[in-house]
Amino acid sequence: MSVNDEKPQSVDVGVSDPSPPAEATEGDGALSPTQYIHGLKLLLVFSALLLTIFLVNLDQTIVATALPRIVSDFNALDLATWVATAYLLTDAGFMLTISQLLNVASVKIVYLSAILLFEIGSVICGAAPFMEVLIFGRAIAGLGAAGITICAIATIAQFTPLDKRPILFALFGADLAVASIVGPLLGGAFTDHVSWRWCFYINLPFGGIAAFAILIWLPYQKGVTQEGLSGNYVQRLARALDWIGTVLCLGLATTLLLALQWGGTTKPWSSPTIIVLFVVFGALLVLFVAWEAYLGPRALLPFRIMGRRTQIGSCLESFWLLLCMIVAIYYLPFWYQINGRTAIQSGIDILPFMLTFVISAGFASGIAYATGRYWHLLFVAPFLAAVGGGLWYTADASSSSAKLIGYQIILGVGIGASFQTTYVAVQADWADDPEKTTHASGILTFISFFGGILGIGMAGAIFNNRLSLELAKNVPSLPQNLATMVKESVTVISTLPEEFRGQVVDAAITSLSPVFLILVAAAILASVFSTLIVNHDLKTRAITGAAIG
Repeated sequence: MSVNDEKPQSVDVGVSDPSPPAEATEGDGALSPTQYIHGLKLLLVFSALLLTIFLVNLDQTIVATALPRIVSDFNALDLATWVATAYLLTDAGFMLTISQLLNVASVKIVYLSAILLFEIGSVICGAAPFMEVLIFGRAIAGLGAAGITICAIATIAQFTPLDKRPILFALFGADLAVASIVGPLLGGAFTDHVSWRWCFYINLPFGGIAAFAILIWLPYQKGVTQEGLSGNYVQRLARALDWIGTVLCLGLATTLLLALQWGGTTKPWSSPTIIVLFVVFGALLVLFVAWEAYLGPRALLPFRIMGRRTQIGSCLESFWLLLCMIVAIYYLPFWYQINGRTAIQSGIDILPFMLTFVISAGFASGIAYATGRYWHLLFVAPFLAAVGGGLWYTADASSSSAKLIGYQIILGVGIGASFQTTYVAVQADWADDPEKTTHASGILTFISFFGGILGIGMAGAIFNNRLSLELAKNVPSLPQNLATMVKESVTVISTLPEEFRGQVVDAAITSLSPVFLILVAAAILASVFSTLIVNHDLKTRAITGAAIG
């Protein structure tokens, strides 16, 4: 169990840090109360942060809705998966590199550069004359999205006091929930009534507004540390970044993403291509760990940060919580679409889950702010999510709307109350060494990101494989062309001939039910890993951080 206010404990990973502790001098990036922003300036800066995070979250859901039309216009069905994959590859592949970049570069400069990249990628996508150009634009936008995510977290760490951060991080979670609702609605509206290209162009004005606010009101501050580095800016940059680690990280993201996206859909899991991808992923993982151990404190994933038990526990809990969140966002609408609701209607149907998620995140942040404690949220809340997932597993076509709303509320409370609290735990743990807070938070984001990827891969594999079996077993008379259409989009079910519709609905619900067991297992694992997290008092840790700064 967690121990209140104990000194952070490290796990001996066999890697020493030969560097002496850097002294905190004015302007070196160490935190101090005089650097914190308050009042109207904080409101303006944080509004810009929320806007950029909203655009990043919106970009994924709005494009998913428009993808069928994009594929049709370019006649490029074989390249459809790369629209999402290219974005995710650069997003995941460069997160740690950008976290490391902030050691020597101002968060303000990196943030503005990330927004610019995101906007350039959006312009390329919106104006793309053919699919390959759009995919290239998605890769550029993904790189910008990685920078926006990391810089938003770094801005909170550098410019706000620790005891205020639970509320700010809770609003990030609300951002994701709102974008998940608005994205499909906007994507459908643009695609049907204007042009799918506006799914990308919409980023331009709002990104410009956010960049203007950051340019004017976010203070300039040097990198959080320039430990042991000399020379001009370019030389320091070249020495500070783990370039080999970055290449290996991109390789890890590429092989895992492709294996999970292709497996069970475009290629069977037993195909040589999928097997080779997993083998290469394993080999690259071994190389990555070995290289990071060799590089020591200058590594992309330094073991001196991962050695703390709170860092380990927070990363693993966040991994499973994001898996729960992403699976719920993607597959709760499937339930309603199977039962005849359109994509837009199903987005409205899951509002109880989204609203409960937002409200519980705010309530949890209020508890953490008032009491200074957070561990009980990380331990108890995931169990509620497990109960919610279990209840959804028991649901069937005859379940009443009231029951399903109740299941959504339980699931939303469980995920929402704990989802962003892991960031608070990590930043509280590093209050005694604030120069590492940004990098530690970036590592947390990176590892949790792969939880989302794994969740989509696992859920998709279970649902698709089970659906094929159930259709063949229980609806053998269904024509093959109709079966293929159902597998590609469950919204087709409502258009099937009456003689098949009821049987296909039952087969689809039977196929979807096991997906909710993923939520049960993942939520329980999240709660288990919370036992590694130290339950610091945010109020006293805030004083500790201020004294060190």
